[in-house]
Amino acid sequence: MAFASAFDGNRSLRFAVARPKSAAVNVLDLALSRTLGLVEAPAGAAHLLEMPLAPQVHNHLGTVHAAAQFALAEAASAACLQRRFGTNAGPVFAVVRRADVRYRRPATSDLLAFAQPDETTCDQLLAVLADRGRASALILVDLRERSGTLTFHGTFEWFISRDRVATP
Repeated sequence: MAFASAFDGNRSLRFAVARPKSAAVNVLDLALSRTLGLVEAPAGAAHLLEMPLAPQVHNHLGTVHAAAQFALAEAASAACLQRRFGTNAGPVFAVVRRADVRYRRPATSDLLAFAQPDETTCDQLLAVLADRGRASALILVDLRERSGTLTFHGTFEWFISRDRVATP
């Protein structure tokens, strides 16, 4: 990775990182996802990701830790964005800006992550991104046990901007 520096009009030093355009990141390749045991749902399933019940996701009560559920939900929201808009959006920079979550029931078994964009995101994301170069997206996420019990509901707001490569 190379660093380039320049002086702006105020004669202060600023740095830009020159980096190649990268392929989309697969959320399952992230170290946290691997640690939690996250896996892609089987082909044709209504859900996107799964998290098997395992000792590394337990809390002090023997149920699934809230942080593990949050991580699964956030990963599912990213997977939803990639699946729904990835090809058409082109290279983008995306980060979670805000999350509103509700833990509904203790999770005591494998979790399945269901995610979908809200209606406004479905209707306007690509147009706003093309017009302004940046947009927000709301992704609704439910975590359910295989029995169907809802354990978590969340809304994740993503900030998305066109991926611009800094030049030296």
